[in-house]
Amino acid sequence: MKTRALALAGMVVAATSGLVGPAVAGTTDTEVVCYANALCNRSTGGGQTVSTVYAWRQLSETGATGFFEVFGPNGFKRTGPTDQEVDHTFVLNRTFPNGSLICVSFWRKNADGSFTKFKGVNGNACTSVPIFGA
Repeated sequence: MKTRALALAGMVVAATSGLVGPAVAGTTDTEVVCYANALCNRSTGGGQTVSTVYAWRQLSETGATGFFEVFGPNGFKRTGPTDQEVDHTFVLNRTFPNGSLICVSFWRKNADGSFTKFKGVNGNACTSVPIFGA
């Protein structure tokens, strides 16, 4: 199993790779990125296919109502339910162009019913395609 970790501009990146089943080329890779130690993205897949994206936020935000969003190139976007969950799994099983960023964000619901992006405009945790590119 391969493992790597990086710390870049407030982001923590860790990735692992190992044989676990019938994914692309027989491997499933995992990459984990956290933004400001508050919002994290664990993407799995093989080659240019992203199987799942697991998003979570720090426990100090457990009382906040809102929704997770995963987005990528060419307008790709999916949102989770609006509730108080601190994590959400998106099943994508989708192929993206090489070099694409697959990002998660969390949108907190305000008292007036509007939403504010958690950790501001740059509050995204992004992995890249291919997942754990060699």
